Amino acid sequence: MPERAGIQMHEKSPKADTGPRRRESILAATLEQLGERGYRDLTMEGVAARAGVHKATLYRWWASKGHLVGWALGASLSTGPIPDTGDTREDLVSWLNVTIANYTSTAAGSALPGLLNDLAREPGTLEAFRAVFLHERRANCTRVIHRGIARGDIPADVDIELFMDVLAGPVFYRQLVTGSPPPHNLAEQIVDLLLSGRIPRTDSTSD
Repeated sequence: MPERAGIQMHEKSPKADTGPRRRESILAATLEQLGERGYRDLTMEGVAARAGVHKATLYRWWASKGHLVGWALGASLSTGPIPDTGDTREDLVSWLNVTIANYTSTAAGSALPGLLNDLAREPGTLEAFRAVFLHERRANCTRVIHRGIARGDIPADVDIELFMDVLAGPVFYRQLVTGSPPPHNLAEQIVDLLLSGRIPRTDSTSD
């Protein structure tokens, strides 16, 4: 299997080499250990014992604790289908609502703020998370943006990478920095700001 995002992957990927039930039990055990012990005190031995497998099995599929944790976090979040409602605004809102749900309504998303400092210090962890989850999410969004360009809803010379950063950025900022819950219409507010420059307003003063 080729290398992805700088990760030295084993000859067989976890998805191809494990049975679905065993793989899910390992990933679930990893998330449980994260919730109970935190990243620093999580051990491959503990995950193996919780999942009912040998430690050597984990190392055969994941090169390190960081690789396993990054994979578990990414695999537990939804990459979602590529929205295709026929309307660029609705497609972007749909994509962003999945992002909001990922980081506010899942155990993995809720755990990220407390884990990022530790994960950033462990080689391979964030790279695994990006390879398993983030790259596909951004690729899906890129396709939505290209459809919007074809329709004339988005300028052809748009900086797609920056567009996506601005689209999802407020979600991460609220989750990782302020801790404030997103308003029910956050996706609509962000998309309208990007597409039409409509300044977000409170519910009491909105049109």
